[in-house]
Amino acid sequence: MKNKIHEHGKEKVRHVVNDFTERINDLKAVTVDNDNAESASQSEARRDSDIELMDTLADQLDFVTRELETLEGMELKGSTHDQVTFGSVVYTDKKNFFVGVSIDDYEVEGTEYFGISPRAPLYGVLEGSKEGDQVSFNGVDYKVEKVF
Repeated sequence: MKNKIHEHGKEKVRHVVNDFTERINDLKAVTVDNDNAESASQSEARRDSDIELMDTLADQLDFVTRELETLEGMELKGSTHDQVTFGSVVYTDKKNFFVGVSIDDYEVEGTEYFGISPRAPLYGVLEGSKEGDQVSFNGVDYKVEKVF
């Protein structure tokens, strides 16, 4: 099951990478690549704004690409954990987590998971927890039900 959770997480991050890439390419097409086609609707200020947005999206794309590389470099074959660490799947009474990189909610076989990075403050609270442990983060208590 851990491998399925990992694979679905990678797929979700790949979609984010593709979305950023498409958005950057769309902006390039109307700003950089089409330098002579500026119309009344695309003033110089608009071009500058689009270029600034492209730079911001490029930074975000770089970050998400590094996250995907982290996921692709994870070796989970035969990996089981009895306490929360990098690569763990953690079921709690509130939410289920995959410790690797930040990933918005995604579903695997009808169960929701949320990817957290070891740099996330929530991970700092969960790290080392075992089944049956209770931790608190931002006023929310989590009971660790299963770790693998």
